[in-house]
This record gives sequence, structure tokens and C-alpha cells, in this order.
Amino acid sequence: MNDFGKIFKQFRESKGMSLREVAGDKLSASQISRFERGQTSLNVESFYNCLNNLNISLGEFELRYRNYIQDDNIVFNSKISEAYLSGNISKLMSMLDKLSEENTSVSYLNSIVVKTAISMCDPSRRVSQKDINFLSDYLFSIEEWGNYELWLFGNTSFTLSPQLLNLLGSEMINKTHFYKSSEENKKKVYMMTLNIISTFLDKNELTYALKFLNYLDTISISETETYIKMFHKYVKLLYSYKIGDSEAIFELKKLVSALEVLECYGSAKKINDEISKL
Repeated sequence: MNDFGKIFKQFRESKGMSLREVAGDKLSASQISRFERGQTSLNVESFYNCLNNLNISLGEFELRYRNYIQDDNIVFNSKISEAYLSGNISKLMSMLDKLSEENTSVSYLNSIVVKTAISMCDPSRRVSQKDINFLSDYLFSIEEWGNYELWLFGNTSFTLSPQLLNLLGSEMINKTHFYKSSEENKKKVYMMTLNIISTFLDKNELTYALKFLNYLDTISISETETYIKMFHKYVKLLYSYKIGDSEAIFELKKLVSALEVLECYGSAKKINDEISKL
């Protein structure tokens, strides 16, 4: 909680306000000073009053706070992605060794993400059932999913059975009601759902794929989110083809052309590669 004071001070100084101005009539400048140094805390009412004096919302403060405390997580995630994309298993194993030394629940969960990346590089190194059970027990136990749970689920879904992926996908939808109140967060859940559908289609689990496609049909997404809408169109067309609509292949090729016009060459190549497998 000491970080609250540090972030509060960042806001105050960025607005050029004195301790006295932020304290208002209900607190003293010295109380604010001690709070900023992490020596004392403020009760909820006092904290809200100070935010009002700063003319910032609780949401703004929370966003800055989350960005502040997640710096290490961002670096960790980047290291995993970099090692996975380059197929550097030795680097992933080194990360795994460091996590095993920490001996906490979070480090164990993070290690499962690393093991999943290793498994994607080398399918012979499968994630153990014990690890999958620990992961699923954790996700089922959380009442309201946030950034961490979405990140965890998104980076381990590859290793889950279709049945478990279906169950946890439903958990994600049911346990992100508050989280989805933000448009940015709603997009994250939408993209995660598209990834789930794509995984089911890769495994020809068409019944599960249709379930999540139907869910997305109930959600509106802005026309400005062109890539998300195209990804949605792609999985719908792929599903149509897999259930026997041969005309869908021509629509997929049109989608490739549209992506190339938008200079989304990586996505266009991915869809072309999928078309060649059909």
C-alpha cells in the first residue's frame, strides 16, 4: 500500500498542486506528506476527498497504480514471448529455474505459463496434469477475473483439453462482468474469446466453437475496431467451411485481399496458410 502514496505524489506534482491545496479543509499538509512517504494511510473518505481536490477519478488513479505495479509482469511477459518466438528453450528453462526458487502460488502459476511456451516449442515436453489441475483450480476459485487471470488463461489455453477449455472459457465470460465495464477490457475479453474459437476450430471441436461464436453475436464492438471485426469474420467463415459451406473459401480469399490492402500482411499470410490446409 506504500505505493499508493508514491503514485498520489506523482499526480499532485504533475498538476503543480501544493500539499495544502490537496489536503483541503479535512486534512493537514503534514498528513498528506506522511501519506506520500508511505508512513501513514488515509481512510476511504479522506482518500476520495483528496482525489476530488486533484480533479482525478478513482479509475485514473487505479490505472496508474496498476501500470506501476505491473511493470515487472510486463517485462516477464515480454521475455516469455521473445524466447518462445525465437524457439529459445534454454532461456525458458532458465526462467523456470528462477520461478521454482520463489516457491509461491503466483510463481507456480507463472511457471505453468513458461511450461506452456516450452511445450509449444517442443510438443514432447507436455505440461503435467498436476500443473493443469493447479491452474484450473485457481481460475475456478476466483470470483471476478482481472488482467492477471485473463493473461494466465490466454497463455495456457493451448495446453488445455477441449472440455476444460470450454469450461474455463465459460468461467471467463461469467466472471468478467465488472471488468468488461471498461471498453478496453471488453475488447480483451472479445479477443480472448476469438482465440478460444480459433483453438476449437483447429481441433475440429465445432460444437464448442459454435457456442462461443453465438456468445460473440450478443456483443457489440465498435466499427473502429477493424482488426477485431476481421478476426471475427475469419473464424465465422472458417466455421462455415468446416460444416460444409464450400462457398466460404471464396469469402476467406476476399478477406485475405482486404487485409493486404490494409497492409496486415502477417494476418493475411496466416489466413492463406490456413486456406492451403483446407
